[in-house]
Amino acid sequence: MAAKGRTEHLPRGRGALPDPLVRLSVNLSPEVADDLKGYASQKGISVTEAVRRAITMLTFVEDAQARGASLHIEENGTLKEILFLG
Repeated sequence: MAAKGRTEHLPRGRGALPDPLVRLSVNLSPEVADDLKGYASQKGISVTEAVRRAITMLTFVEDAQARGASLHIEENGTLKEILFLG
């Protein structure tokens, strides 16, 4: 996801003071946009919440890996290591 343009701090609620929310514009391929919308729909959440969850998960995993941790998934009795390259 590449952010473009300027960031915009958005007020929340009637007469609210500006909140630390930032509006970003991103460009996604149609396939990635469909995956994101599908995930949000499946979970009953907004696309914005789906993006928040994705960023939180990626940050958590990358921070853990930077500390030397590894990420594994067990599938059909087989343990597989997940590697994030880059």
